[in-house]
Order: sequence, then structure tokens, then C-alpha cells
Amino acid sequence: MANPGYKTLGHIIVFLSLFAIFSSNLFVNKGSSQGLGDFLDNLFDDNDNGDEIKKKIEKELKDKDKDNKQEPEKEESFDTKDYNFADEGEKERKSFNFAVAGDFGCSKNAKNTVSNMKDKKPELVIPLGDLSYSKSANCWLDLISPFSDRLKVTLGYHDVNDGASKLNQYEQTFGLKNHYDSFDYRHVHFVIMSSLSKFDKGSEQYKFISEDLKKASEDKEIDWIIVTGYSPLYTSPSKHTAEKDMRDIYHPLFEQYGVDLVLQAHNHNYQRTYPISYNSGDSSKPTISNQFTTDYSSQSNGIVFAIVGTGGEGFYPLENQAAYTATQFTRFGFLNIEISNGNPHTKLTGTFYDNKGDEVRDQFTIGKEIQVKKLVDKS
Repeated sequence: MANPGYKTLGHIIVFLSLFAIFSSNLFVNKGSSQGLGDFLDNLFDDNDNGDEIKKKIEKELKDKDKDNKQEPEKEESFDTKDYNFADEGEKERKSFNFAVAGDFGCSKNAKNTVSNMKDKKPELVIPLGDLSYSKSANCWLDLISPFSDRLKVTLGYHDVNDGASKLNQYEQTFGLKNHYDSFDYRHVHFVIMSSLSKFDKGSEQYKFISEDLKKASEDKEIDWIIVTGYSPLYTSPSKHTAEKDMRDIYHPLFEQYGVDLVLQAHNHNYQRTYPISYNSGDSSKPTISNQFTTDYSSQSNGIVFAIVGTGGEGFYPLENQAAYTATQFTRFGFLNIEISNGNPHTKLTGTFYDNKGDEVRDQFTIGKEIQVKKLVDKS
């Protein structure tokens, strides 16, 4: 009977010889959960001989080589049929509220924003772009799923430019033929702009928006016109500057057709202007129509612009405050818009709710008079 000590010594000599040959490839996979000690334990037992050890090493090398050839990560599928605005076109004249914020991401801050929104029970939620900062939309879609039947999204830079797969996911999920659109809800006309699509006066988007606003302004059933977008037309000094070219094209158009409120994001902070009018001499210095902090009239010929980039991504500093800006701050939260439908008076109330303590950080109102035809009961 062979001496077990000699047998073990022979095993070690064979192993060391083979290890010298294969060591350059053996442990290339640094992410392997199997350490050197575990590997040796698997190679040796009392009945092994040199040939068996060699076979085990060759098999181990093949397995590790296979592990190193990583398959491309597959995109999770997502059920798109549940994401839509179920009540679009609802015409009942009653008060309602909707929630807006942009620059979400999928952090705890974003989860708090969604939870804060849920507490206010909005009938409509309008995300203002830069929804997910991950390589797919899955985390954000999961986050926003409590509002899956009341969403109208605006797309931002990271939604459009982070790869075709991610953009395609948004387009399929929300049935987006174009990145700009419009819709009616309870006598409010909403226009969704695309800052990242062509917007000059010869573009399809300009043609769509100008015709759409003209039609809405002539519709006696429309009490309010609200525009949402991504890049701001006006901003206090912060990381991103205002979109001058877009401002020079669309602010005069908004005035022409009676837009009441413009909601945007991109800068990760909150800013809200006084009602302002376009200044053709220097559009960066708009005319302030009313310097009260609230209680505006839509007949004052000024439009309120708000940046709500407070959904959850890290803040951008506010370096100064523009003269036309009524209030600004860096807090996570959302802007709740309540429409009080009445006859002949109707009112829009904007309230910014801070995620911390549900504190009200800003509030403004816009009022107008309307005439609603009373229905005659012919029964």
C-alpha cells in the first residue's frame, strides 16, 4: 500500500506544475465568489491522482472562461398598457387638482415626492422631464406607478439622450407619437412642449402649437390654458441658462393666445415669476405686470412661469435672484395646482408642498371671470 504522505506530495508537485502553466488565466475573474482556498479544496480528495487533478483544472478554466464572457444585460420588460390618462377629455365642471414636478430620479427623495403627491390625491400628474437617471426607465415607472392611470409626461434630456432603448421604453409606455401634445381636462387646455425637438417657426412642433393654441383660445368651453415643458424660458442664475431662442418664439405666441401658466424644470430648484410680459427690446428683462406675491388676475396681461425641478435629484445652486422672480428656493417637493371651477368666477391656486413636514413654501392665485351658459331643462 502506497504511503499517503508520498501520494499527497505527488499531488502537490503535479498541481504546482500545472498551476504555473495556467495561472495567467486561472483567476482572471476577480469578481468570482470562489477564493483560492475553496478552489484547492475542490481539487483534492483522498482518491485523486495527477490525471484527475489535471482534468479538474482544465474544467475549472473552461468554466471561468465562460463566466468571463458576460452576456449583455437584458432590459426588463414592462407592462405598458396600464400607463395612460384614463379620464382625458373629462368635461364635468367641478374643482380638481393636479401635481407637477421634474428631475425625479429614483432616490429616497423622489420616493418622498411621490408619497407627498399621493397625500394630495391629484386627478392628474404631469412629470416635467428627467424622470429616470438610470439606463432604463424601470425604476421610475415603478416609483410613479400609483399614478399610472393619470399621467401625462414631458420628456427631458436624460429621457431622450440616454440611449434609444430608454427613449423607446417611454414612447411605448405612454404611446408617444410625438414628444409634444395637447389635451383637455375639466375645461383646462394643456399643451406639452418638447424642448429637445425642433421648435423653430418652420418646425412641425411650432405649427402644431400655434394652431392648437389658436383653437383653444377660441373655444368657449376652455377656461384655462397651461403649458408644460422641460427647459426654462426664464430662470434666475443657476446651472442652466434660459432658452432664449425658444423664449423669443413662444412667449409672444403664449401672450397672443391667452396662456395663463407655464410649468418647466431642468434647473433642480424652485422658481416662480410674477406675471410677466414679453419685452421685445431685451427678452431677458421681461415686463413685470404685477409685483404682488399672489392674487393675480389673468386679465393683467402677464403670464406666470414656474420652474419645478424639485422631484428628487440633487439641487442646483441659485446664484442670484432675477428681478422678475417672485420667489425661489432649493427644497424637494412638488407644485399642486387646484382649479376652482365656478360661474362667473374661476380661480387657479398654486401651492408648493415641501416633502419635509409638508410645509407650504409658496402659494399664488390667478383669478378670472368667465361666462358659462346655463343648461335649459327641456324635459
